[in-house]
Amino acid sequence: MSGEGALGHRPLVYAPLEFRLRSGGGQAKGKAFITCPKCDAPMFIRRSERQTETVKHIDAHCTNTGCTMTGMFELVFVHFFNPGLLDRADLKLKACPRDQIPHVLPPPREEADDGQISMFDPS
Repeated sequence: MSGEGALGHRPLVYAPLEFRLRSGGGQAKGKAFITCPKCDAPMFIRRSERQTETVKHIDAHCTNTGCTMTGMFELVFVHFFNPGLLDRADLKLKACPRDQIPHVLPPPREEADDGQISMFDPS
């Protein structure tokens, strides 16, 4: 028997590094809360600290093992779309300009399926 052992040069275990940051096991590449400014990979949030009611500091590190950048990010409240139900006279929050309020629209209608019965069709 040679000095290589029974397995030769193969590793005992092959386990590629994989980061699953989204529920359901999918990767959060484009939908990560924080994206690395250097390599665009998702970043893990290690710690966060609230500075004021509208500012939070976040310590995060890159999941890309070739990058591994770490840094502090600042999460800042910009404006509200809906003021909510609670009133706080001591907190002056800026409202979103009316022309910038996002609207949730229904999905576009697809071509009618002739075999599908419509509950709204009067015929």
